Amino acid sequence: MMKLLHIFLALLIMASMSNTQPPVGSTTCPVPKDECEEACNVRCSQKGHKKRCLFYCNHCCGWCQCVPPGYVGENKDCCSCYNEWKKQTGEPKCP
Repeated sequence: MMKLLHIFLALLIMASMSNTQPPVGSTTCPVPKDECEEACNVRCSQKGHKKRCLFYCNHCCGWCQCVPPGYVGENKDCCSCYNEWKKQTGEPKCP
């Protein structure tokens, strides 16, 4: 039953993410897609909800091809796509 719930929640999250397109813009902190996992591990390393942080960070990196240096919330100005992509609630989508 819990596995079914996790699958449902994952599908729900993916569906909500596909409804919005991120803004495409300039970056001074580019990350190739094959290095997203490593960059996001650093970015999310001090986050309490690391699994969720990694999910969103990798999704954002894959689309924007950048991850700001430092930890969650820091240095977002180097990547306008990562910084300006918002959830439907207006909150930042990318950690």
